[in-house]
Amino acid sequence: MLRSLSIVIPAFNEAASIAATIDDAVAVGGQVTRVLEVLVCNDGSRDETGAIVSGRAADDRRVRILDRPVNRGIEASMRALYANAQHDWVFLMSADRQWPMSALVPMAQAAVHGADFVIGVRENKRHIYTPYRRVVSWGYERIVRALGAPGGDPGSIKLARRDLLHAAVAARGVFAEGERVIRAARGGARVVEVPVEFHRRGAGKATGARREVVARALVDAVRVAASLTIGWPPPELPDSDV
Repeated sequence: MLRSLSIVIPAFNEAASIAATIDDAVAVGGQVTRVLEVLVCNDGSRDETGAIVSGRAADDRRVRILDRPVNRGIEASMRALYANAQHDWVFLMSADRQWPMSALVPMAQAAVHGADFVIGVRENKRHIYTPYRRVVSWGYERIVRALGAPGGDPGSIKLARRDLLHAAVAARGVFAEGERVIRAARGGARVVEVPVEFHRRGAGKATGARREVVARALVDAVRVAASLTIGWPPPELPDSDV
């Protein structure tokens, strides 16, 4: 079993699914560790997401909420979650139930057997994503691999030692998720892949492939490449501010 685990969940307008996601996190998390927290960042949701998470936190001390009054985006949520996670291992899971929480079990087994950073690889993305999303995903993976990551699908769920996720990065947007994998691998961490299920969204709206997000990711890819090769811009450690 893992020594201790924080399951971290960014959430924006996920009232339709967040309660079930938290319940699954508590149930499955208890199978892989005896020391567990479920940490949710409510990123300025305009629906009942915050109230639902607060209710769960009041009923179960293992559940905590970072309640943000204004939406700041998925990467800011992940930075805050990684910074505020309290345990040795951190498992990033989405609130939209596109991945079953049971994926944590084989990923935790990989960690127990020596992995430092475990990526859940979505082998069926081509059947779920639109052609546009497939192109974006393919390009993202190729860039991350070219910069030193040994595995693909860095935008998927992941389980890693907390220090590898709460790490200094040069990227300012969602490319930071790929950068964390790159820097972990280049620093000598053992990065492994585990196949995981992936489903279409049942509720809510995906925002990760909006054109402005993709454009910012491309700019960040250049920043990260420069940071890795010439040391500028220097990576910065994200703070814990919500």
